[in-house]
Amino acid sequence: MVTMNDNPGTGTFSEGLSYHGFILSEKRFVKEVNAVCLRFVHERTGTRLLKIAADDPNKLFSITFKTLPENDCGTPHILEHSVLNGSENFPVRSPFDVLLKGSLHTFLNAMTASDHTTYPVASMNLKDYFNLMHVYLDAVFKPMMHQDPMILKQEGWHYELNSPDAPIIIKGVVYNEMKGAFSNPLYQLYYHMSKNLFPDNAYGFSSGGHPDAIPELTSQYFSDYHRRYYHPSNSYILLYGDADLNRELEFIHERYLKFFNNDHELVEMPVQPPFSEIRTVTESYPLPEGDTPKDNTYLSLSFVANHTSERLESLALDIIVNAMVNHESAPVRLALQEAGIGKEVMGWFNEGQQNVINIIVQNANPDDVDRFREIIFSTLQKAVDVGFDKTAVEGIMNRNEFQLKEGDTPQKGLMYFDLMVQSWLFEDNPFYGLEYEEPLKQLKEQINSGLLESLTRKYLIDNPHGLLLCLSPEAGLQKTRDADLEEKLRIFKDSLTPLEVNQLISETQQLTEYQQKEDTPEALESIPMLKLTDIPEKALFYGLNILETEGMQIMHHDEFTNGIVYTSLYFDVRSLPLELIPYASLLTALLGKLNTKGYTYGDLENQVNIHTGGFTSNLATFLHQRRDENLVPQFVTSAKAVSGKTGTMLDLMFEIITGTVFDDENRLKQVIRRHHSQIDANIHQNGMNYALNRAASRYSKRGWFNEWTSGVEYYRFLTDLNKNLESNSDSVIQKLSETASLLFNRTNMKILVVCPAVELSSFIRELSGRINQLSRVSGQLQTWTILHERKNEAILSASQVQYVVKSFDFKQLGYEWNGQMHVLGQILSTDWLQNQIRVQGGAYGGFCGFSPHGNTYFASYRDPNLKETLAAIDATPEYIRNFNADRDTLTRYILGTISNLDQPKTPSQKGSAAMHYYFEGTTASMLDKERQEILSIRTEDIRGMADMVEDVLQCNNYCVYGNEGKIMEHAELFDGLIRIVEEDQ
Repeated sequence: MVTMNDNPGTGTFSEGLSYHGFILSEKRFVKEVNAVCLRFVHERTGTRLLKIAADDPNKLFSITFKTLPENDCGTPHILEHSVLNGSENFPVRSPFDVLLKGSLHTFLNAMTASDHTTYPVASMNLKDYFNLMHVYLDAVFKPMMHQDPMILKQEGWHYELNSPDAPIIIKGVVYNEMKGAFSNPLYQLYYHMSKNLFPDNAYGFSSGGHPDAIPELTSQYFSDYHRRYYHPSNSYILLYGDADLNRELEFIHERYLKFFNNDHELVEMPVQPPFSEIRTVTESYPLPEGDTPKDNTYLSLSFVANHTSERLESLALDIIVNAMVNHESAPVRLALQEAGIGKEVMGWFNEGQQNVINIIVQNANPDDVDRFREIIFSTLQKAVDVGFDKTAVEGIMNRNEFQLKEGDTPQKGLMYFDLMVQSWLFEDNPFYGLEYEEPLKQLKEQINSGLLESLTRKYLIDNPHGLLLCLSPEAGLQKTRDADLEEKLRIFKDSLTPLEVNQLISETQQLTEYQQKEDTPEALESIPMLKLTDIPEKALFYGLNILETEGMQIMHHDEFTNGIVYTSLYFDVRSLPLELIPYASLLTALLGKLNTKGYTYGDLENQVNIHTGGFTSNLATFLHQRRDENLVPQFVTSAKAVSGKTGTMLDLMFEIITGTVFDDENRLKQVIRRHHSQIDANIHQNGMNYALNRAASRYSKRGWFNEWTSGVEYYRFLTDLNKNLESNSDSVIQKLSETASLLFNRTNMKILVVCPAVELSSFIRELSGRINQLSRVSGQLQTWTILHERKNEAILSASQVQYVVKSFDFKQLGYEWNGQMHVLGQILSTDWLQNQIRVQGGAYGGFCGFSPHGNTYFASYRDPNLKETLAAIDATPEYIRNFNADRDTLTRYILGTISNLDQPKTPSQKGSAAMHYYFEGTTASMLDKERQEILSIRTEDIRGMADMVEDVLQCNNYCVYGNEGKIMEHAELFDGLIRIVEEDQ
């Protein structure tokens, strides 16, 4: 057990004393984070500060402000972008981008939530950590946005007019980001939920901004909002890790806080008064013209529940949502499925000042609304009358507790922030969220006394503060909205005098010139920078100890795991014939959700939850010797458990992979339909991934495999399967059984275990008694013949923005991989494409990547443009040929490159990385060689890669996911148009 005195640097701090302007109000050891926590208040400003003095070199600094939206203009979100675009001490156009290019950060971002905005940075390098802290503090307290109107225009919104005869359009980074966000029906659903549940406080507005309202934001309101909310008295600072606390406090006080006073009003949000009865609202979302609205409605029933201070209730309500809605045999889920309402059912418990419970169904119909409500209430009432399933509740509680204690993320500081932020902001107590063991203990004690049943009645059955929402599709609605906006802008332009038109043209040109202007060397020198000598000479490498025992190949990664054993079984997918590959992907979605020989699917989930930290399946692709023709796809099943339950974990894993029963047709249909619904929603959320897969499938074996297991072709496979399941169930069952039989073979398997070396022999003993459940019959590895048809395609959707992808394989053109390509990718992503596609084009992002396997891609994200983006990408070789940078600038790019490569990993992530190196034949010496190529790069090396990039781009292989109207304007660019939603009808 670690005691307070075991944490270096905190023993000299005493409660009630002042340290660099901070009064230490509380100091205590928090068992859940295994560290002393010190809570301070700044005397002069009232700034709240918490130090988690963990023995962790991955140090985190974050500063948070309560930022309550007062309308839908997105002011908190636009401010989050804008303060990082230059400040008093760092007068460059974007210090954030400079840091992104060249620091050793392990985390660098900013996030806008519904009630707060957070600026977190993390680094394992002490000098870099303080540099990042300095830039972020300057950004939030001394931004240039008050003096520079171009920042709001670029990051928020502006009118663009390039000539007197051209139409006026609206552009802006956040404007287009939110057009992309609102293209997702689930995002629209959440917006309407919040708006109608909280009509009288800040939760009723979109902190991110609604695209229709963002152009209403004025520069005066923008500046006033910053002055009101971005004051130290409204700030919450978290320090995490092994940095010296004295130095941290001195830096924050001397550089910033001592220049402010506590002269601002305390920011408080009024509580939303409860409703007298549940409200019903109907809204619409767009479908492309020609698509049918059938089975595309979203239904939700939402309740405003308890307050954030009621920690025990919050833990219990989260269990109620999972037990009643999300569990595989959850009563609400089963009742809605049996009633034929929708394909996917899900529950959310959202924490805020007032917590919200949501029950949602996808792929329903408007006439299901009344039955949806009735079924939920009657099912909840039955659970209250007969009691909750105690075994399911025990499993859910164990799973939640396991996840809290494991903390499966390398960014522990950020995880702890997420746990405590709501109670810190609204109860002035960060420990509510961190100290979860006591309320968990109380919860366990009260579970059998009717706690869940009483809370279900209080916050669900008898709660009038609720909302029944029906979000229905309307074909062609986006086209109508686009036309309305065009007409509105036409009328606005017609109202302008010739002088005002010329003024707008001039402002457009001024913004373009501003965006094209480069920072001066003097300004860049203001951003602190590390030296190349600060970079470790050796690359990070994760190795394996390979053992052969009883014909098994066990790959052991020796790692401290805090008492948890992680294991994964890898099965070679090349054991399958070509036509069964999509079934392997389907199998990843079915395992653990169907009956097995020993358990019903509900009992199986209970056992997995009670005894383990979870079971997952996925497909992974590796390229041996980094060659696309050497594709080595693997079916991976993974589980984790405390070391004392290793045997039970393995029992459950083998039960699932060898004992799953596929012949329950009704259950099979339910799970496949749900999976199809999830993929359908995923397409709306991740258009860029589908464009990337589609483009790569035209030239790459790996791309082809990914397309048929997670891309458009897989979605088509699922659509056809779902449509014909009633008449074709026998064939589906047979093919799933055949896929499992061919895959799950002892001779076709490699076993990864991540644990300390002292626990390895125990794992092998547990495994030995169970491995015989797998067949020893070895199958022939298949040689797949894959024909690539070169074709440029567009995926039509109701999205308001585009995702433009252009890609090819440089190895197919005769080029070989070099570590310097990492640096080229960093330069192009953070400089050239950032400026062309994001800054000037108004997209949310533009980037590229060069893979050691040969794949090269250029992409835009939430992009208002299409043809212009392809032109910007095609201009890349000329930029490379003219590239010039002094040694300091090149050093920044090198630092940023190393930062991307040297990200911290959890024990399970290290084990996965070790397997990746094994399958691909990557060695430590190869990585060290690449690092030396990175560290020694010169500007002429960058220019020397222009021909390679030009050859890649001249292959002219691209795919676009985006707005139907925008794509049809440029239909001549494409060989094929894909309307995947229509294909589902």
